[in-house]
Amino acid sequence: MRVIPLHRNDPLDYACVSYWVLGENNLPADRNTLIDTGSSHPENLTFFLEEMARPSKGIGKSAVEQVILTHGHFDHTGGLAGLDQQFAPDTYAWLPAGRRPKPVQDGMVLTIGDQSALLLHTPGHSDDSICLFLPETGTLFSGDTLYRITDHLGAYPKAYVQSLERLAELRVQAIYPGHGAPILSGAPAFIRSCLANVRESLIQE
Repeated sequence: MRVIPLHRNDPLDYACVSYWVLGENNLPADRNTLIDTGSSHPENLTFFLEEMARPSKGIGKSAVEQVILTHGHFDHTGGLAGLDQQFAPDTYAWLPAGRRPKPVQDGMVLTIGDQSALLLHTPGHSDDSICLFLPETGTLFSGDTLYRITDHLGAYPKAYVQSLERLAELRVQAIYPGHGAPILSGAPAFIRSCLANVRESLIQE
């Protein structure tokens, strides 16, 4: 599996880190996947297309066969319209989106690159938040469900506690979050630390 982060360093364009996931050997069964689409900034699509022109994607295969949206906030979904027009990908999201929306459910299995992934409904940051866990490599694409919670001064919905508890039970080895650098070591401790701080915070029913 190849994971290619896509993010323009533009202080005037608030956007998530998108992840373009390809199979290691470009096999026909691989699914070239884009996790989140960034913002609607006019240069966003141009940037994505330039980056996608470089790696090998498999003979006759579209660069983006499917899009998976971790949630519906603008900085994660704004680029979907342009990518829809360019690639017409299948789109998986908790709330239907895109020209070719596909139904989703908690626990369903998708192929991402050359690996199987579990789609997990993880409400808390938003009601429609999802994460993707790839058991073969312990890879977690967490959207905004996981971010660096370093104190217990915030307030969180009970659903968020439950979502973090669920993630803490997984054998996570690497986290690719919606913002910031990937966490490639100490992932279990990172999740436990976030969960501990949330548990000590104000929990809203």
